[in-house]
Amino acid sequence: MPVIVKAKKNQSTSDLIRTFKKKVSDADIVNRAKNRRYFKKPSQVKAEKTSRVKKLQSRARSMKKMKNVSDRDVARLRERIYQN
Repeated sequence: MPVIVKAKKNQSTSDLIRTFKKKVSDADIVNRAKNRRYFKKPSQVKAEKTSRVKKLQSRARSMKKMKNVSDRDVARLRERIYQN
């Protein structure tokens, strides 16, 4: 999907560049290009995903043991685990 930025009246070039950068980052174009730069085997992708999930799970366990961490923070972390 192309990123289009149209200039409005009295808008400087720096403002245009700022809005362009924001739209590109929102569309996640740079990260997708970096990920597609080199081919990854499906087994590598799966291994990275499982390691990410294990790391988040261990972090959630350690946060649950802490006294100064709210339950809401642990719940948010668990949501991130299930999103992956």
